[in-house]
Amino acid sequence: MNSLQDKVALITGAGRGIGRAISKKLAQRGMSIAINDIDLELAQSAAREIEQIGRPAIAIPASVSDVNQVSAMFERVERELGPLWLLVNNAGVLTTGPTVSLPEEAWDRAFDVDAKGVFLCSQAAIRAMLPRKRGRIINIASIAGLIVRTGQIGYCAAKAATIHFTRCLAVELAPDGITVNCICPGMTWTEMLSKSAVERGLDLDAMVALIPAGHMAQEEDHANLVGYFASEEAAHVTGQVVAVDGAQSLYHPLMVKP
Repeated sequence: MNSLQDKVALITGAGRGIGRAISKKLAQRGMSIAINDIDLELAQSAAREIEQIGRPAIAIPASVSDVNQVSAMFERVERELGPLWLLVNNAGVLTTGPTVSLPEEAWDRAFDVDAKGVFLCSQAAIRAMLPRKRGRIINIASIAGLIVRTGQIGYCAAKAATIHFTRCLAVELAPDGITVNCICPGMTWTEMLSKSAVERGLDLDAMVALIPAGHMAQEEDHANLVGYFASEEAAHVTGQVVAVDGAQSLYHPLMVKP
């Protein structure tokens, strides 16, 4: 039995990449989908893809770090699609650079989207879910919040904040029938990664060599876990932080000098 049939999901930052894959997977399981993205054209394109699957979809351009836009977004979701069952906090930005020279604006941007955005959207979702005593919140963080990466201090700190936010909120909401879980993607083949690799001169082959599984994750790997966390079958699963990374976050090879 499909426990997600006709339920409503809102996925932030879902115009492309992992968020878009999550949206498709949930639509295939019968959910009605609200696609949020700061880029309206991307959101509309993703919504059309959902409609081709045969499920209702709306595109909502909004900044997750703006409380007024977030409030309006949740009101629209409930008005046009129905009671919200699932929020996936997927929207995120990557800021890079040495700490000594990192602009204040880069730090603020990482926390505005990757941490504050998770708080504002979760707060709005809770207000909708509490009276019904049911719902799911899933936060997409990163293994960067679990391990150390140089040159990404704002991103790593914001993702670490999201991970602990998940645990704290899960305990707070457990008596109210609302579960809160977190997925930490490792290296995942996305359009954004491909573009970033070129811009930053990354050696992807060398990076993949550090993944014990021998290959990157695919976007659908994360979408599959979202589908489980969102389901009725996961009603007693909350406060969990799961890395989907082929054991990348566990493996730290010794550097042996010749």
